[in-house]
Amino acid sequence: MKMIIEESIKKYLPSLKLVGRAIKLKNLPLVYKSLYSFQQLDIGSQSFLVIYVKDKTLGPRDFKKHEKTLQEIIHYPQLWFFEELHFNKVQRMIENEFNFVVQGKQVHLPSVSISIKATHERVPIKAQLSGLAVNILIREVLKDDIEGKSKVEIANVFGITKMAALRAIELLLANNLCEVKKEAVEKKIYFSHKTELWKYLKEKIKSPVKKIIFTNTQLKELPLSGLSALSHKTMLASDEITTFAIDQRKFKREFSNIKFVLEDAAKYRIEIWDRMPILLSNGIINLIDIFLVNRDISDERVQIELEKLMKSHHLPIGS
Repeated sequence: MKMIIEESIKKYLPSLKLVGRAIKLKNLPLVYKSLYSFQQLDIGSQSFLVIYVKDKTLGPRDFKKHEKTLQEIIHYPQLWFFEELHFNKVQRMIENEFNFVVQGKQVHLPSVSISIKATHERVPIKAQLSGLAVNILIREVLKDDIEGKSKVEIANVFGITKMAALRAIELLLANNLCEVKKEAVEKKIYFSHKTELWKYLKEKIKSPVKKIIFTNTQLKELPLSGLSALSHKTMLASDEITTFAIDQRKFKREFSNIKFVLEDAAKYRIEIWDRMPILLSNGIINLIDIFLVNRDISDERVQIELEKLMKSHHLPIGS
C-alpha cells in the first residue's frame, strides 16, 4: 500500500514531500482488521492515518461511524484510500469533507486545501475556518455586533492584530458567509442571514475539544464546559467530574506542569480547545459552544436537554 498511496498523490503533486511509514494500532477492534489496513503518511509536517478500504461495500455512512473509534486510538487526521469508488460515493465523501484518494483518479485533501481529479483539473474547495473565524461567526450569531464593522474594529473587539482579523475575514469570505462593502473610505463586513450562519456552524464546525486531561488540581478562573455547562443551563443532573475549558496556548503557557490522574480518581476534567472560549457568561461557555462540545454524546437525556436549550434560544438543532 505504501507505494500505491504515495504514487497516487505524487502523480498530481510531484513537489509534495511524502513519507510513508508502517504503523501498528493498539486496541483495534477485530472486525476492523478485515475491513481495513493502515499506514502512516507524512505530508509535509502533518501525519495522516491512511485507511486502506478493503471492503468495497462500505460507504461514507460506515466511515462516519468508524472514524470516531479510530480517532480514539490515534489522534491523526484520517485519509481514506480506495482502489476504486463509485461516483455517488465520491460525491458523498466530498460533501462530508473526508480526506480521500482514489487510485489513479482523484486526490481530495480538504485538510490541506487540495482537490484534484484525474483530468488534472484543480477543483476549488472552500477553506477551512480558523478558530478566530469560528469565534467571529459565533459572536455574530449570539450578539449581532460584528456586522457593519471594519477589519480594524473587528480586531479591536477581539484584541488581535489587523492582519489576524484580515486572515479570518478572508476565510469567511471564501465560504460565502459574509461580504465586504465599501462605505466612504472604509470597507465594512456584512454577514449572511443569522439562520444561514447557524446552519453553517451546526453542520460544518466540529467540537473545539482537541484533548481531555484529568486532574485533582483546580485551575482557577476557567469556564465550565461539557456536561457541567449544560447542566447549569438545563434540568440535566450535574456530572460527577466537573468539566472546564481552556485553549491550548493558555494551557501550555500556564498549566503544562499540572499533575494528571486517571479518570476514576479525578475531580476535574479539562478540555483543551483549539481556540479561545469566548462570550463567557457567569463562568460558563457560550450557548453555541455548549452545543458543539455536547452534540456527539449518545445519552438520550443529554440530547433532549440540549435540543430544548437551543430551541429556546431560537437556534433549532433539527432542520
